[in-house]
Amino acid sequence: MMRILHVADVHLGASFASFGPIADERAEAVLRAFRALPEIAQEHDVHAVLLAGDLFDSPRPGERVAAEARETIRRLLEIVPAVFLVPGNHDPLVLPGSPYADLPEAAHVFSQPDFGEPVSVETDAGRLHVYGLAYDVAHSPDPLAGFVRADLDGVHVVLLHGAVRDAPHWSGGDSLRLTHPELENLDADYIALGDYHRFRPPEEFASDGSVPACYAGSLAGLDHTETGPKGIVLVELTPGAPPRTRLLHSAVPSLQALPEVDVSACADDMETVERVAGLVTRESLPVVTLTGQTEYAVDPSRVEAELSARFSFARVRDRTLYYDSARLKELAGHDDVVGHLARLGLDRIRDAANDDEVRTRERALRKALRAMGAT
Repeated sequence: MMRILHVADVHLGASFASFGPIADERAEAVLRAFRALPEIAQEHDVHAVLLAGDLFDSPRPGERVAAEARETIRRLLEIVPAVFLVPGNHDPLVLPGSPYADLPEAAHVFSQPDFGEPVSVETDAGRLHVYGLAYDVAHSPDPLAGFVRADLDGVHVVLLHGAVRDAPHWSGGDSLRLTHPELENLDADYIALGDYHRFRPPEEFASDGSVPACYAGSLAGLDHTETGPKGIVLVELTPGAPPRTRLLHSAVPSLQALPEVDVSACADDMETVERVAGLVTRESLPVVTLTGQTEYAVDPSRVEAELSARFSFARVRDRTLYYDSARLKELAGHDDVVGHLARLGLDRIRDAANDDEVRTRERALRKALRAMGAT
């Protein structure tokens, strides 16, 4: 059985701006996780490493990042017989001085826009044949049509960076566009994909194993929308059999999505913080949507700040409702400026055309009341 590490979308040199004050810390964590690849390859006794594009966040990364990539791949080649790479849409081979050109000579970078003969390597588990291309729409809008499996014994792997059309992540753009039928027609034992940042094992492409494709996902979430576990994929391959894949989680803290946390029973922001914190798994960063009819006006900025103090980072979306609370009705009964504001706000909420408008007007009322210290 052949074992391969499948890595994609590392995005070395990315700014991680979405993470605000911990952006630099996260960039360093991603770099450390990438540097750990040789140890992971040795631990799992792998026979080759596949890097499926967007190793760099741009075609011109900083010298420190490029040097770290060179050194890590050099160390990988001391452990595994071969490292294969394709460029992605973030780091295409379009400018002179591409960082891919400076990688160790023993690492094979697929730089041509069409499939050619596979690059073959002898391993302790048999022969490995890898096919890849550097997508260039101007040269070949349909490069998969030229794939031909070589008549060679061993494991055959296709390495691509592209977006599968009609999948949930589909957005077109400047990536290689792929379809399920095109992938199914690739006569390979495994199709290693990059571009989509969530791990998608072969079972998500076809439950019967007819499409042996897999997205490794990114090494870490690049912004707060990329929730869920991230890492690299360990692939076990036997010629003629479906691939077996397992996600090895990276050491970079992942973003945990808490899509609906009902905080109706919470009396204030600190109780809301405690309610959310109790749902966050160890070493995760919460991305939470608060829901429910509350008896106090939630301050999402304060909740987010308190959670960030505990977990180093948090994002809070407020979908709670306050307009039907006993407290707001009490305020509306006051014969003062606050009461007038509360009544006016409630009237506007009742006249809203839809739920989204209700939430918008209610948020405006909350902010006004909070500014007056009246919530």
